[in-house]
Amino acid sequence: MNKLYIRHYIPAPDSGVSCAPCGETNRVLLSMIEQLSPKLTALDIQPVLQVMEVNTVTERNAGKLNYISFFGPEAGIPEERSIEDVLGAPMSYGDCEGCTLADGTPFQSRVLEIDGRSFHALPPGVLTDALIRVVFSALGNCSGGSCDTCAGCGHH
Repeated sequence: MNKLYIRHYIPAPDSGVSCAPCGETNRVLLSMIEQLSPKLTALDIQPVLQVMEVNTVTERNAGKLNYISFFGPEAGIPEERSIEDVLGAPMSYGDCEGCTLADGTPFQSRVLEIDGRSFHALPPGVLTDALIRVVFSALGNCSGGSCDTCAGCGHH
């Protein structure tokens, strides 16, 4: 089984930091992985959510919160790819209701722009689209040569 890591950066529970988009995006990721795991298993891909907790969040590193990336050396994805790269979507930062540092200072959160809409919290459709693109990319790696790393893909 080829593991596909989905990394999501959120504030650690004991950090005192509040990031509403992080919580909502994390809930959607958990649900998506639960729903799609059986289907991906049939393709020899095991999605693994890695929740990367940031213990000390400052104005300087708050931009890393709600960052999502995909990584799977076994699945033919040797380098971490950000969701904005996978989707070809511009990313910026914007004021976020519900985003505060431990001392109460508000911070700007990541904003992904897709089809003219801006998202702080990423909805199911956006996350599923990114996952499907990564999976197809991983399966497509079989066509260029050896299929030793993706047994069962049908390209033998």
